[in-house]
Amino acid sequence: MPPAIRHVQLRRVALLIEASRAYARELVRGVAVYQREHQDWSISYTPRGLDDPPPDWLRDWEGDGILARLNDRRMADAVARKGVPVIDLRRRLRDLPFPSLGPDDEAVARLAFEHLVERGFRQFGFAGLARGEHLAMDARGDCFVHLASSSGLPCAVFRFARRRPGSQPIQLRQITRWLEALPKPLAVMACNDDSGLFILQACRQAGILVPDEVAVIGVGNDDCLCDLALPSLSSVDLDPQRIGYEAAQALDALMASRGLKCPHWTMPPRGVVARASTDVLATADQRLIQAVRFIRAHACGPLRTSDVLRAAHMSRAALEPRFKATLGRTIHQEIQRVRLLRVQELLLSSNAPLKQIAIQAGFHSPEYMMRVFRRFTGQTPGEYRRAAGRTAWQPNRPFPADGQAPQPGPAAARGDASEA
Repeated sequence: MPPAIRHVQLRRVALLIEASRAYARELVRGVAVYQREHQDWSISYTPRGLDDPPPDWLRDWEGDGILARLNDRRMADAVARKGVPVIDLRRRLRDLPFPSLGPDDEAVARLAFEHLVERGFRQFGFAGLARGEHLAMDARGDCFVHLASSSGLPCAVFRFARRRPGSQPIQLRQITRWLEALPKPLAVMACNDDSGLFILQACRQAGILVPDEVAVIGVGNDDCLCDLALPSLSSVDLDPQRIGYEAAQALDALMASRGLKCPHWTMPPRGVVARASTDVLATADQRLIQAVRFIRAHACGPLRTSDVLRAAHMSRAALEPRFKATLGRTIHQEIQRVRLLRVQELLLSSNAPLKQIAIQAGFHSPEYMMRVFRRFTGQTPGEYRRAAGRTAWQPNRPFPADGQAPQPGPAAARGDASEA
């Protein structure tokens, strides 16, 4: 007898997620990964814009659950009328009766702040939307300002006015005046990549050098926007594909009436993607800058501390204190940090064996590379590679001294300028 055919009860799910931004498309991609793994959803989805009205088909749609980016009350009310489980992936509006999921804004701000501090900056700024326009971005800015103030460092805040037709030239003049009035060198966190691109435009028009006078970091890691910027924009990767996957998993639990442990929860960002807009060391110490640039250019070769000393034309007794005072690391630790960044990149982007990775990253043996990697991350390279997308190394936290226990990092995760 032929095998019995198993009938799967399909759950009908609506995706109300725009297709206009990289972040949102990656959310959909994460949902698609979950769908392929479980194959028990029937999805209703049409490409849309973030500000579009509810789609016509939603009025007569009968289903089991909704994943949505709720940008206004009209859409929120339309979704609520369906009477099914909903998870909001926008987190813009107050007092919605739905669970929500999005990036951990405190962790986002911390990654950006540590990335800028690591480059020697002591003057900061935050550029965000008008307060109340986007709750998550308000939290992001508040966290960044708090991190600066708790470190005894100044942080100025600029708020873009609410968008109106024809307002862009006015806002460009306003942020240009704000940037010109602040002391330099200055490091600015933009609330998202859109704002980061706008800040870089203002710097170019005002003749402000980026990153030498003003360094800029955005949020969302929208490749198109970040590469369109001049210079290219550093950004925090929010890992939206993982957020989409976890949201799908959570909606499945709601549709099965298993509930959620937390109605509003967040996912940690994957890390900082460094580009030209922050590729600088904010110090007047030209010998230190020369040494750091030499390390970044040659660390993945047979580089030793003595080579750095010769390149900087300084003794160890003179150069080492400058490294510790500005970077908080020794010369050797800076070499190891750059090498470990390369190891991380190769582990995530290739299937190369550890022996080959060790050679490409400048380690004399895979065994030594594994010891250094584990001391810093708490994982072996093999464990890190297997957990890619689940546990991300934060390259910007303080480098441990030899023999010091590693600091546990947050779970990783895989960006839209509009969500950031």
